[in-house]
Amino acid sequence: MALWRKAFARLRAGSDAPSSTLPAGMVDSDVLEQDEASIEENLKAAAAMAAGSELDDGSNDFTPRDAVAPASDLLARELQEGMQVSLGDLERHAAGWCYRGHPVMVFGVENSALDDTSRRAQQASLVHLFPCTSALEDACSTAWVATNRGAFDKVGGRGKFRLCPGCLQATAGRGANAASFEFLDHVRSRGDSYFPEGPCFWRPGTSPIKLRLPAHESGQPCPQCRCHPSEPGWQLSAADSRRLSLPEGICLLCAEREVKGCLHFESDSLLSAAQARYRDLMTQASRPPAPSWKLAAAILPQGWQPLLRSLERMLPPPELFYRYAESDAPAVLAWPSLCRGVVEHRDDRLAGNDWRLWTRAQIETELGFGFAKDNFRG
Repeated sequence: MALWRKAFARLRAGSDAPSSTLPAGMVDSDVLEQDEASIEENLKAAAAMAAGSELDDGSNDFTPRDAVAPASDLLARELQEGMQVSLGDLERHAAGWCYRGHPVMVFGVENSALDDTSRRAQQASLVHLFPCTSALEDACSTAWVATNRGAFDKVGGRGKFRLCPGCLQATAGRGANAASFEFLDHVRSRGDSYFPEGPCFWRPGTSPIKLRLPAHESGQPCPQCRCHPSEPGWQLSAADSRRLSLPEGICLLCAEREVKGCLHFESDSLLSAAQARYRDLMTQASRPPAPSWKLAAAILPQGWQPLLRSLERMLPPPELFYRYAESDAPAVLAWPSLCRGVVEHRDDRLAGNDWRLWTRAQIETELGFGFAKDNFRG
């Protein structure tokens, strides 16, 4: 891992150097501002959703029909308010904990093994996303669990509970701000761990709703970003669009941003859909846009957003889905002038001699995301 640290330091240092010549056809200016007629029409909606803006018609506040909790779904509503359980009742995942299928935060841990009352109170005041301390290993200890940050004040009063600094760093990287933490962002970025059984929709207050695989055929452009790739797998199925009260034909990436919750598909499926959408939108544009973090946030899946925010604080904007070798697996993020890139899965056979690649997991580790696997059991 020391070699990766050196390479990452060089990449950071390279961001202060003058940019090398852009690839043929690349404009050396902010095309997103200068070429609105040809590019912004198709990227505007995607970029606006990534920035949290409302669409012009104000119709982005979709509520899935099946997400309205029935009277029998008492558990989901109780978890919004907070409920007390034994740590042994929780399911362990690499992403954190689940309680009966619901991703949860753990707080107010009562560890009777601690004799020091001040230390016990200090530990009880922390909100955990991961089992980061030995105090969270005792299956007999009781704790509060919740799916909504509002439960903290309801259980203990305003300001009694605060996010564990170690857990915050593990989910959002070094320098993350606790005030801007959203539990849904954490769940989205680790959906493959929380929801191993496949595509689903989940949000606090509802039970997970199983979804179908992406549509096999694309009959119409996405009504939001207007992408229309020829390959399959980028579009929400018509049945799920109706079920989630989304426009028929919406692409997976726009659907992720439209629903008020976690729309989970396997990370590889979402990344493939993002690549297909990006290629299609670029063919519609009169010229390729210059790299920008705004564009990266608009194009890549929601699960990549915490990493993008961390990288934005220290590196220049990357190129997206850059082909560094003759292969079908481009670098998701790339800095061609420095021959550096980020891929989802490593394959040394695909790298050119001058290129050095990180996997997403490697660069997240360098930035302080996550805990070692040895810290988890089950």
